Amino acid sequence: MRREENGAAVTLAIFTIFVILCSVLALHTFEAGYQRQLSMVQQRMATDSTRAVAAAVETELNYALRLAVEGSMYEAGRQGENKDRVEERLRDHFNQRIEAGWSYSNFENIYVPPNDENSLVLVWLPDGSLRASGYLDASFTHVMGTRAYGVKLDAGVVPRYGRMLHLAYRVYFQAQNMDNADIPDFENELNESYACEYLSFKLTPTDGRIRVTIHDLYAGRAIVEENEE
Repeated sequence: MRREENGAAVTLAIFTIFVILCSVLALHTFEAGYQRQLSMVQQRMATDSTRAVAAAVETELNYALRLAVEGSMYEAGRQGENKDRVEERLRDHFNQRIEAGWSYSNFENIYVPPNDENSLVLVWLPDGSLRASGYLDASFTHVMGTRAYGVKLDAGVVPRYGRMLHLAYRVYFQAQNMDNADIPDFENELNESYACEYLSFKLTPTDGRIRVTIHDLYAGRAIVEENEE
């Protein structure tokens, strides 16, 4: 009888140990599976975050590029400068924004190189506008190790500086020998003639000088001024 009881006790002990081992193994397997699943979720979140930040920086850069184009045309126009100076100012303004950098949480590094002739192409179009497009070899590194690369640039529709500069010179030389009394009629004639191009003219005679101001009503704010020294 005792042998049977001892045998039953041993069997029960073995069974208990087996149950405990199975429970520990199951718990370990569950924890490992949970950790893998959690890691996958975190990795996906990091990937989505990296893509979102890269897209946000690209959008901001294209907006800054457009402002750089318009601002450079405005500044060059006020100084009576040529197209080369527009391009120089544009690159300088755009690089200033790039140098300011970006700050996003959970990102180890965000690198955007400055623009140059190879990464940003500037093309003057027949209507006098300037098309700025290109690609910056940028990199975005999340703390989880996820990375994204590249920023596409395209300034889109911009004011027609070339056309406006040509007209500014032309109108200036026509108006400089006119009597002040004839300037208002000449200004009205210009606005009627170039209304189809969405260009607005303002002629201001002051102390023997004539200022010609042209606004691009279609593409955005841009002014070209010519003054007699």
